[in-house]
Amino acid sequence: MSEFELCLVAIAALVGSAITAIAGLGGGILLLSVLLQFLDPLEAIPIHAVIQLASNSSRAVMLRDDVDWAVVKRFALLLLPAGLAGLLVAEAFPVAVGRIFIALFALLLVWWPQSLTRLSSFLGAGRRAFIPLGAIAGFLNIPFGVTGPAIAPVFRAELPVRTAMVATFAMAQTSGHLAKIVLFTSDGFAYWDQIALLAIGVTSVLLGTWFGTHMLKRLSEVIFGHLFRFSLTAISLRVIISAVLD
Repeated sequence: MSEFELCLVAIAALVGSAITAIAGLGGGILLLSVLLQFLDPLEAIPIHAVIQLASNSSRAVMLRDDVDWAVVKRFALLLLPAGLAGLLVAEAFPVAVGRIFIALFALLLVWWPQSLTRLSSFLGAGRRAFIPLGAIAGFLNIPFGVTGPAIAPVFRAELPVRTAMVATFAMAQTSGHLAKIVLFTSDGFAYWDQIALLAIGVTSVLLGTWFGTHMLKRLSEVIFGHLFRFSLTAISLRVIISAVLD
């Protein structure tokens, strides 16, 4: 990648991680959309996983007292086997169609509360819902690289306190990205060949997370709720538009 392209990735990583720390989500899609301008999807997704691992894990560490480990453990239970299944069939999926479906599903959940209730009843009561949710996220993560918008509303519904939601979702996403890295490494992806890009991306997200987490602690629950809904809507529309144009 050229120096200009690396600068664009650094800016996207910095701004995206700050947005995610403040609003709960959004930065991962921003970063992935920039990476896809310069890289093939099967290169962009594993690189995105490493940078997002740094972003989410640092956010979880900064908010470690607010992590709901019961949710994280259930979510992580089936991530790896489901991700392996997703890796085996990754090339069979039409990526654009899959991303549009995920984005539309996210919009449905955030703007039609009854759909979230129905999803919860389908997945299971209470914290048990996070076991099948993790399996679904693990399976879809490999071919599409983006599942956050579709699963974030479930975390928000179960964890109404803003710091608990952001911390727990960050830790759950950390486990998801870790599973992706393991699977892509076992499939032979050469991370070392992209060490400069990874170093710049990781450094940028750490700075963005530090800033965003401090801003999160100053927000009220009401403002966070509005930011969460706005961010989820904006990134879902962005995914749909980019998929249609591509």
